[in-house]
Amino acid sequence: MSMLNWLKNKRNKKGFSLVELIIVIAILAILVGVLAPQYLKYVEKSRKSTDASNLDTLVNAVQVAAADVDYNIPAGKYTITIKKDKTTVEYAKDTTSGASSTATSVKDTKVLDALNASTNYKFEDSGECAKLKLKSNRWNSVAGGDSTNGTIKAVITISDNSSVSVEYTPASVLELAN
Repeated sequence: MSMLNWLKNKRNKKGFSLVELIIVIAILAILVGVLAPQYLKYVEKSRKSTDASNLDTLVNAVQVAAADVDYNIPAGKYTITIKKDKTTVEYAKDTTSGASSTATSVKDTKVLDALNASTNYKFEDSGECAKLKLKSNRWNSVAGGDSTNGTIKAVITISDNSSVSVEYTPASVLELAN
C-alpha cells in the first residue's frame, strides 16, 4: 500500500516546479526584448504625428481666416513655429507686392484671433502659446539629413489676392499630418 499512497500524494501536489517557472520567465523576457523596441517606435511615431497634426490645424485656421473677409488678413509671411517649450506665430510684411498694410506685428493682423477662435489654445498678443508644445523629442534630425533644431515650422505666404502658399520645415511634416 505504501506505493499506492505515494502515487496518491504525488497527484495531489499543486504548483509549478522551479524549472517550469524559470522557463516561463525566460520566454517572457525574450518576448519583451523583441517587442519593446517596436512598441517604443510606434509611440514615437504617434507623437510626431500629433505634432504634425497640431501644426496642420494651425495652418488650416490661418488659411480659412485668409479666405474670410471678416478677418481681413493682410498680405505677408506668417511663420508658425512649434518648439519644445512653446509655439510662436510671427508676421513679416510683404514688401514686394506694393500693398499698403498698416499691420506691423502679428497682434495687428487678426491672425491670433483666428487661431484662438478655431483651436483650443490661447495665443497671447505677442504671438506665443505656452500650452502648445512639441510632444516628440526626435525632431532634431529628420530623414534626408535636415536639421530642425528641435522645432517644426510652417511658413504661410498670403498674397494680395488672398491666395495662400505653405512651406513646411522639415518637409516630412506634411506627410505625417495626412
